[in-house]
Amino acid sequence: MKKLFQKYYEPKLIEQNVDNIVLRTYTHIQGLATDDPNNSTKLIYIPREELDKKMTQIFSQTGKERGMAITSLISQKTKQKYLFLLDCSLSVSDGNEKELISVLKKSSKLLPALKSGMVLRTKNSYHVIGFIPLSFDEWQKQMAQSILLRTKKGENIADIRYIGHSLERGYGSLRLSDYMNKPTPEFVCYL
Repeated sequence: MKKLFQKYYEPKLIEQNVDNIVLRTYTHIQGLATDDPNNSTKLIYIPREELDKKMTQIFSQTGKERGMAITSLISQKTKQKYLFLLDCSLSVSDGNEKELISVLKKSSKLLPALKSGMVLRTKNSYHVIGFIPLSFDEWQKQMAQSILLRTKKGENIADIRYIGHSLERGYGSLRLSDYMNKPTPEFVCYL
């Protein structure tokens, strides 16, 4: 998990002059569609220069009982910004992976956040992480527009529930850790 973060995610944050990132640790409660009402979700703000040290601490504290996720919240030159994060609904297969990448690359006019990003493969589907910092209004608009992404067969690419939860919460969040029998996501490609 730390290797995935350092090798693929961290260099892109540095490229974009991101000052702080926000990680989220959480406990999943079976049957709840949103965050734990007992507030077991914690947002952790990390300055970029402390990333390696803090990541080691956080990764050692997450695992079977707590998950860890990246969030769309960042700061750049003291301004709150957002990264485009997307949980996909397509199941893992060679065909779906190729089509997903093709659709994402063709969709950068609709979703400018996709001009620079990466795709990760999870146990059951895919995550998309955009690296272009957005204002809150731009982030909201692009999250809503991602509902329009479709396969050739007309299937939704985006997980609609994920989009709803993200917009309701005010930020996106994608799991990075091994948690609840789900392995660490694997890098597929940069966009």
